[in-house]
Amino acid sequence: MFVTDAVTRSSLPADLYQLGRVLLLRRIPPGGFSPDIGKLPWLLLLYCLFAIALGIALNGRADGAVFIDGAVFVPFGAMAVIAGALKWIDRRQDGGRIWLLLSLLLLALPLAGFIGAKVWPVVARLEIFSSSPDAGFVSWFKGMVPQFIALLPHVWLAVAGTVFVARGNHSDDWRRGLYVPLTPLALLAVLTSVDPLALWQISAAPHPEDVEGLTVDEKVFYGQPRLLAEHLAGIEAGKAGVREIFFLGVAGSEEGVFMREVITVEQLFKDRYATTGHSMVLINNPAMARKVPFASRESLMQALRRIGERMNGGEDLLFLFLTSHGSADHRFSIKLWPFEFADLMPPVLRKLLDDAGIQHRVVVVSACYSGGFVPDLADANTLVMTASSAARNSFGCGDANELTDFGRAYFGEALKETRSFSEAFERAKVVIGEREAAKGFLPSLPQIAGGEALKDRLEWFAREVPAPAVGTKAAEGKTLSSGSSVLRAGSPLNRRR
Repeated sequence: MFVTDAVTRSSLPADLYQLGRVLLLRRIPPGGFSPDIGKLPWLLLLYCLFAIALGIALNGRADGAVFIDGAVFVPFGAMAVIAGALKWIDRRQDGGRIWLLLSLLLLALPLAGFIGAKVWPVVARLEIFSSSPDAGFVSWFKGMVPQFIALLPHVWLAVAGTVFVARGNHSDDWRRGLYVPLTPLALLAVLTSVDPLALWQISAAPHPEDVEGLTVDEKVFYGQPRLLAEHLAGIEAGKAGVREIFFLGVAGSEEGVFMREVITVEQLFKDRYATTGHSMVLINNPAMARKVPFASRESLMQALRRIGERMNGGEDLLFLFLTSHGSADHRFSIKLWPFEFADLMPPVLRKLLDDAGIQHRVVVVSACYSGGFVPDLADANTLVMTASSAARNSFGCGDANELTDFGRAYFGEALKETRSFSEAFERAKVVIGEREAAKGFLPSLPQIAGGEALKDRLEWFAREVPAPAVGTKAAEGKTLSSGSSVLRAGSPLNRRR
């Protein structure tokens, strides 16, 4: 099979035809494929064109820029390493020939991406997978089966490449046995690490408040403790005999979308629920390093403790909003380079809330896998809402977005139509499901639980329109609790997405 004839050269179209035979697990006839290294640039170009075309077909063409990144050069380089290893295993084989054939397999990745983008969501919307997740293994299984299905095209490509190299092996020594475990593992590692859609990127105009990175100078180093102390001192005591809402917003990761979301939601609560003087935000973003306290476990603990001290426990309510990335092991990301902050986990958040002595609370966690916070937080006095189930992703955390998909549907739309937190959630859940289905996304399945003892209190806040806090020091022209002017007429609350 491996004929190292340096004279006979097959054309690239002929090689593409042989790729089809390899994908069907058929043999390549002698002379049907040549080790012409000059074809590699053309393979790179074809891969880019196929991937870009697929990205446009699935996502539409937007104003932006197309760029080539590691999604091209890393896998082709990895294929070269695999070819070299196979050459060492069987010295009779032509390493260049193997390299080109394995690189040729990359051209089938856009097809795998198309299957993953179209077949996976269809399977995920079947009733068995779309129902509310159960606890334990069943929930994990429901969330993972569609992902296994999306992986099948990559597995097929790895099998096809393995069959190709195995058929050309005629070595009788111990190296032969390495083909079985090493080739499919190596191919699968390369193929699954490549996202063919990564080549089509939308480059949105940067927001004026965004900056490239954080410079930890003296103003930041010494200013952060001062900022935290000032903002804690700015939280005013609740009025006796008056039910009030206290708001705390946390933007855990440094992407601009989380910062904009927290600022937008804080302003919404000031306008709709009169939280001026009872509001605070913690933001991990370079643009806010000199204006707002960073989000960390320590700052969150101090903020909750201060709010607990200033609330009238039997009357007032805390609305805690957290937005960031989330992980499958239910960690809420707390991240700001170059600092090393610890992530926030459900039991830790529960302990912080309990230790602060806050009796009545509504907690909204907007992150992937945020449903994992429900079991630890939800109880009769704690209403918990999450952007996804414990086994699902949520969407819209791209830095070009004004709000995440959950934040847009819940805060940007539903809470403007009703003052009821639970009713707004139900409305947003329907809208989110419709939008995800239209885009072919795996349903995020937002969750709501707990709050049974808060029903009368929440209905009162939904019905009553509190008077604005006139005359308080927090209402003296400050738009953000930090005194920042980020939220103005052209703010994320008013801009079109």
